[in-house]
Amino acid sequence: MKPRSAMTLVWCAFLWACGGQQEAVDEQPTSLEALDPQGQKVVFWYQHTGQREDALQELIADFNQTNRYGIEVRGEYMGRYGDIYNKMNVGIQSGSLAASLVVAYQNQAWAYYQADGIVDIAPYMDSPQWGLSPQERSDYVQAFLAQDNIGGVQVGFPPNRSMELLYYNADWLRELGYDEPPATWDDFAAMCRRAKEQPFSKNENPARSLGFLLDVDASRFAAMVFSRGGDLADATGTAYALDSPEVKAVLELLQELARDGAMDIAGEQDVEVNEFVTGQILFSQDSSSGLPFYKSGIEDSGLAFEWGVTHPPQTGSKPVVDVYGASVSICAGTPEKQLAAWLFLKWFTAPEQQARWVRASNYFPVRKSTARELESYFAENPHYGVAFGMLDYGKSEPTMAGYERVRRLIREAMIEAIEGGDIEQAVKELQRAANQTVEP
Repeated sequence: MKPRSAMTLVWCAFLWACGGQQEAVDEQPTSLEALDPQGQKVVFWYQHTGQREDALQELIADFNQTNRYGIEVRGEYMGRYGDIYNKMNVGIQSGSLAASLVVAYQNQAWAYYQADGIVDIAPYMDSPQWGLSPQERSDYVQAFLAQDNIGGVQVGFPPNRSMELLYYNADWLRELGYDEPPATWDDFAAMCRRAKEQPFSKNENPARSLGFLLDVDASRFAAMVFSRGGDLADATGTAYALDSPEVKAVLELLQELARDGAMDIAGEQDVEVNEFVTGQILFSQDSSSGLPFYKSGIEDSGLAFEWGVTHPPQTGSKPVVDVYGASVSICAGTPEKQLAAWLFLKWFTAPEQQARWVRASNYFPVRKSTARELESYFAENPHYGVAFGMLDYGKSEPTMAGYERVRRLIREAMIEAIEGGDIEQAVKELQRAANQTVEP
């Protein structure tokens, strides 16, 4: 599908929403600047729960009370990312999609766009009346905007981002004879093996002493590959590169550490957090959004040990971190409803709202000027400040529509390697199966 002009886009979306009866109607362009979003009702599908959902609902309520167009946004929890993806596909295929805004990773959003379920946001961003001023546009982290731009189409708009971090027990490292976290993966492996042999002095269950507990996840894997100078896709971004030396090196390291008993697989959700805060594992690789849980967990455990976060060990000359996060896409609907949805997105990503969202979610903001609103938050959460300072090292995972299936294939290859399987064969099969998901 090729990108459409702003005027054609809003008219085609209207036709789609009315049942797709395009054959008997000529395309008559509707000017985006002439639209009136007054009184529109917008449904926002999201995955947030707990404190984040409470904060999001408060922000939505504030928008509903203060926007001058009488736009009413209703936020609806629709399950986890996979649940939302399935519900979106059903709604698009049946022509009964109820959402106006939807949380989506880039590969998911691209699949929706190819199925005419969402629209290109670029015309709204560029609109003289409704869009972003040059000053506002430059205030966004450009790499975040670029993550959602696929083939010139802005399939999503970023409300926040996270990154993969290496969490480490600084006190335990000192007991093992190290002053710093690992700079290289060889250092990491040596530290993990030492941790197996020498439990942390504050560990109340020294029979359980590991260097690393791994949540088998494609983003964990991507971070390790990126840190070695590799990638999951080729230079064109249209095919996978999962048979590379960097991919093999990651699987070999995991297999060796598992064979030596220096690492284990996290069998339950959040178990790596629980074992880290109780001093049973030296390292945990996890999302930056988990920082509050590590902090509160250590405080609640009563162990009071010093800990830190850093980027994964590196092979190259400078760090590379996996920066990721779901964005929000505008679903195909009437032109007025699409505009109303955009106005909420624009409001939500303004610095004042971004600062509120950061404090509730611990995500990274997408507007650079938000940092001025967060000085006290940085002071209260120094580990967040360390992670925030690494955003310039960010690299993105693939945006191909079939990446959701490839993530499952990566997890299967990781487990096969950790359990002692043939790595050459696993990588060969991973590459073959992954590229079968790429549409010709």
